[in-house]
Amino acid sequence: NCAPDVHAIKEALALALPSVQGQMENLAVDMGYTPGVLALFYKVAIGSGVAPLVIFMGVGAMTDFGPLLANPRTLLLGAAAQFGIFATVLGALTLN
Repeated sequence: NCAPDVHAIKEALALALPSVQGQMENLAVDMGYTPGVLALFYKVAIGSGVAPLVIFMGVGAMTDFGPLLANPRTLLLGAAAQFGIFATVLGALTLN
């Protein structure tokens, strides 16, 4: 079996000096490796911290006033949901 041991390769890269890591990254770029879609998504959405904000905005946008006008008792449900979102944002900010 000639397949490389991926775990051993990752461990060797983690233990290498930063200068060697940079050389290996340059070698990968020279060989034609480009980061994929998931790496780009991580860099743009997760790495920059935009994804949680977009999720909270989406949940807020899903709050519709049509059912509220049809059944005013759902105001309590909507208020509880908004309070939960607000508390989660504050909790995330305190953890950061």
